[in-house]
Amino acid sequence: MVERETLLEVTTMFRILIKGITQKWNKLGGNYNLSFPQFKMLHVLLQSGPQKVSNLAEKLGLTSAAITGLTDRLIVEGYAKRDRTEEDRRVVFISITDKGKDTLKKILSDHEESTKTIFTSLEDEEVMHLKRIFTIMIDNLEK
Repeated sequence: MVERETLLEVTTMFRILIKGITQKWNKLGGNYNLSFPQFKMLHVLLQSGPQKVSNLAEKLGLTSAAITGLTDRLIVEGYAKRDRTEEDRRVVFISITDKGKDTLKKILSDHEESTKTIFTSLEDEEVMHLKRIFTIMIDNLEK
């Protein structure tokens, strides 16, 4: 097992990395009046199509209440909309609007440049290794 001091150093470094990524995002997302969770939600909607609140909550690791709050703000900005099914009016689907799609494409383009600066010195294999490590660590959190 790795020494306690090394683990402390790694967790501190990870916090610094997350803080730096968050600051970069806040500069970028601020241009579009979007938080990172709102961006992630739009990305899921673009990739997966209209979703129930419960499905979004599961995919994003958030509560249904949090998804409702994010949805409200996305609707105000014109990035998302709510649709009810004809069969059961209680069932609500959240979907991305054309404005949301256009904005997301711009953000993804800007975000790609920002992300490249963070990962520029890593080989593809190293990035994939990080992904595997983070997956294991996230799975360990859920145990």
